[in-house]
Amino acid sequence: MKKIIVISFLSVLTFGLSISKAYAEANSNSKPVNYTIVLDLSDRVLNDDQLQKDFNLIRKLFQEFETKARRGLILTSKDRFAVKIIPQKGSPLDIASFEDKLQLNLDEVPVQNKNKKMEEFVTSFEKVLDRLEKQSLIGKDSNDFFGVDIWAYLNDNADSFSKSGYRNLVLIATDGYFDFENRSHVMRTGNRYTSTQFMAELTDYDWKEKAEAKDYGLIPIKLKADIEWVISGISSKDDQDILQNKKIIYIWEKWLRESGANKYHFILNNSSSQMASKLLAVL
Repeated sequence: MKKIIVISFLSVLTFGLSISKAYAEANSNSKPVNYTIVLDLSDRVLNDDQLQKDFNLIRKLFQEFETKARRGLILTSKDRFAVKIIPQKGSPLDIASFEDKLQLNLDEVPVQNKNKKMEEFVTSFEKVLDRLEKQSLIGKDSNDFFGVDIWAYLNDNADSFSKSGYRNLVLIATDGYFDFENRSHVMRTGNRYTSTQFMAELTDYDWKEKAEAKDYGLIPIKLKADIEWVISGISSKDDQDILQNKKIIYIWEKWLRESGANKYHFILNNSSSQMASKLLAVL
């Protein structure tokens, strides 16, 4: 009899834990989403099919946003979506105009207008995105582009990518380098920088041991822990270094962790379909 009671108790306990887990997962999935794409439109866009890959990921993330909003009934949806562009000196791109047209915050739209606003946004989205893709290629040579300062941009803007009570996900389309043509622009403290110029010191097979021993890395900033980061398009600029991608991921991971991030993913520059598959796995 005692054995039967114990088994029954364990069964009830297991069932209770299963219910609790299911409730927790359902509660997590019920959070509104706040999706932000940050575009690095420096000379990396000269790489073969790079813009097509980046913009394919934007479309995939937007499709997920739209599906989520419609599944939860647009009238009650509080989901948010935005495309941001890291500015670069000398670019003729009208960043403010594109960012305004590629942003939709359903939590700020009155209930009676949500359906109409969503339909208008869906209708215009592809046209605006096409224009941005065409205008992002501002030249045919790397000298036509200025480097973007990812460190400064995130230091100034990362807080705006977080909204309390949301699943905050930020996708950064970049090759992973923190480069800037004007070295006087770079800050340094010890072996920590606001650029990845120190990678030139990590050329041997034991690069990781050297990086840890001499504490090479990026200067940490303050990032909110509720933001999930996806760094997409990581691509080596050094064909002679087969470990370059590993180095870039190591540097990013160290920087994100030290800056307060808890969750991050890395997508290597690959075929468009493979990159999209990796992104969907994260979502």
